[in-house]
Amino acid sequence: MKRAILLFIVITYAVSWTIAEAYYRLIGATPAGTLIMSVAFMYSPAVGAVVAVRWGLGQPLKWLGPVFRWSPWLIVAALAPLLFAVAHGLVAAALPQIELATSAETLARNVLESVPDEQRSTVSRQLERLGPDLPLILLAQLLFGGLLAGISINAIGAFGEELGWRGFMHRALESSGFWMRSAIIGVVWGLWHAPLILRGHNYPEHPQLGVAMMVMFCVLLSPLFAHVRERAGSVLAATFMHGTLNATGGVLVFLSGGSDLIKGPAGLAGMLVLLAANAWLWVARRRAARHAGAEYAPGT
Repeated sequence: MKRAILLFIVITYAVSWTIAEAYYRLIGATPAGTLIMSVAFMYSPAVGAVVAVRWGLGQPLKWLGPVFRWSPWLIVAALAPLLFAVAHGLVAAALPQIELATSAETLARNVLESVPDEQRSTVSRQLERLGPDLPLILLAQLLFGGLLAGISINAIGAFGEELGWRGFMHRALESSGFWMRSAIIGVVWGLWHAPLILRGHNYPEHPQLGVAMMVMFCVLLSPLFAHVRERAGSVLAATFMHGTLNATGGVLVFLSGGSDLIKGPAGLAGMLVLLAANAWLWVARRRAARHAGAEYAPGT
């Protein structure tokens, strides 16, 4: 099993990092190109999983377990990131030098700061037409638009990742216990983002420190993803959760001021919310184990 895990990590990192480096060095960043590169990057864990299962373990791909299966936990997985987005926004607004943006004027300014210079005049006219309805429209777009995108187009890319993280690695490390397995996956998952983080993704103001922040973020996310994957019994739950999480990054337009290390979903504010969620999860899993009559152990 160790050989298969090592093979998975080598293949996953080699494919994704090569894709990123070739794109940025040979082509250069463009909106359409970056989108295509990102999808290819996200499917490298799926490639690693297939190689590790077929050639590392010599098993058929069904070894990965159920990929698509209906469960009410799919609904929980899709909705949970929306709660995270709202909680993160409120926590961030309570931190120093950060304010919650609720007026149409402030929100319009925040939106314009996030778009390329050549698009600002067009976007500005669109925002002016929305007028005082802009806050409600942006909120609806964040919640309902994020949910719809999360379980559809975003899920297409997220599935490539989740087949590796919550598919292969989740099963390959099952003997390690829930929390240790989640921590290991979180570290591998976080470091995997390094080529994108170093080029300004998520932490444009602090790309180098951002690599360590992303590792911590993924370590905190990992138990929550593993829990819904367990309860739903398929990778699809983690895929929906991942897709919706990626679709709710727009919550940043509701926040003014502060550093990207503090106010972003993957910054301090988001991590504080995830710490609370993990504390709840630890208590819930311990209570469930006791209720089932099982003797509780720290690794369960």
